[in-house]
Amino acid sequence: MIDLHMHTKYSDGEFSVRDLLEILKRERIIIASMTDHNSCDAHVEYRDMGYDKIFEGSMITGTELQTIKDRYLIEVLVYGFNLDEFKKYVDETRRTFWDFHHSAYQELLKRARKMGLKYIEPSRPLENGYYCNMKFQEAIQACREENLGKIPIEMLDNHLYFYRHEFQNPDSIFFVDNTKAFPNINELIRVAHECGGTAILAHIDEYQSIENKDEFLDDLLATTDIDGMECFHPAISRENRVKYIEYAKNHGLLVTAGSDFHGSYLPHRRKINTEATLEEVTALRKILK
Repeated sequence: MIDLHMHTKYSDGEFSVRDLLEILKRERIIIASMTDHNSCDAHVEYRDMGYDKIFEGSMITGTELQTIKDRYLIEVLVYGFNLDEFKKYVDETRRTFWDFHHSAYQELLKRARKMGLKYIEPSRPLENGYYCNMKFQEAIQACREENLGKIPIEMLDNHLYFYRHEFQNPDSIFFVDNTKAFPNINELIRVAHECGGTAILAHIDEYQSIENKDEFLDDLLATTDIDGMECFHPAISRENRVKYIEYAKNHGLLVTAGSDFHGSYLPHRRKINTEATLEEVTALRKILK
């Protein structure tokens, strides 16, 4: 089986690299990629600790980078890059990433006060797997009863809802402009290609602020050198999967598949396998050559 999208403790995953590899063995995954957010460190550990002796399948270098396309914050999966070369770029962008999260957290608190929301700040510092939107949501959840009726209940209880519908939505009072915090998509793709990597648009149906997905894809192809798109993903229905695979085929895009596995605390990301076959994951023909 194939799974090219999963997270470890180096970003917001539940498991260490070693533990994740044991899960991969148990699930009989033969081709995998660890794709932590804005980090290549799982692959550094994999290489330096000789974990290829634990995982007998093919491990592809990978990461999931946040980037800006026009006014949208999206994610691009990069695979098959030279680890040492691309890590320099990823680490550089991560410093800007954390600067943004610290300032954005303070901005979210400021807006909460403006709305009259109550909150108790968590003592946990911002770190891998714990971002400004999560810390803010935990702060207002601490005064849940007092905040009910002032904001949608999903803002208090649903992490993904707050992140996609509020934090990333320009029409929301909780939107924080992040256009300067992340690399431009053309720069990201250029560096990925220079380091031997393949750039893939991640889970398009997760971007709820993008209403017309076909129009977005057409523009993405016209203005960037993106190599492909993730067509197998928990956020993509079977019906849309067929549609996106056909779109990829008609436009010369590569197809990838991933479970976006995080662990038990995300109910919709608990599986570490996909239904994709080797023939359907056309990106492997390029990445594994």
